[in-house]
Parts: sequence; structure tokens; C-alpha cells
Amino acid sequence: MPKYTVLLESQPEKYYRRVPTPIVKALKACFAHLEENPKYHLSKIKRLQGYENLYRYRVGELRVVYEIHEAKREVAVVAILPRGDIYKKF
Repeated sequence: MPKYTVLLESQPEKYYRRVPTPIVKALKACFAHLEENPKYHLSKIKRLQGYENLYRYRVGELRVVYEIHEAKREVAVVAILPRGDIYKKF
């Protein structure tokens, strides 16, 4: 039973629907890990500097940026973008 619920906002939902199948599989694995433990993975999860509650999960060349809502036990995915673009946005 997952500990958290992963919710995709509009931009990540659109991006997720149009990526190729291998990337979809990698993102599904990412979301499964975020359901279990959104704060820790040895090399893939880091807190974004300058933000209180934003984290990034590394999926190959993509970055999944999300925030954790502890009270609701939810992980809200804010953005899924290539590495070069994600850091321009945040």
C-alpha cells in the first residue's frame, strides 16, 4: 500500500502523455518510488536550493520537480522537463 499519492499538475500531465514508451516506463518507476518515499533516494532525489518544499527526481536527462504535502500525504508533481530547461524555470 503506497504511503503517498502522486498527483500531476497540467504541464507534467501533458508532457507525460506525449513522451515515448521507454520514458513512460522510467517515469512510472519514478512515481512508484515517490509513492513509497518521496524524500530519499541515494542519488536521484535532491532538495532544490532556495525553495522550502521543492525536490527534484532525476530520470535520465529529465527532471521531475515536485512538492510534498505531508498533511494530505500527497506528492504534487509541478514540472517534468529536460535538465537544461528545468533549472531555467526554477
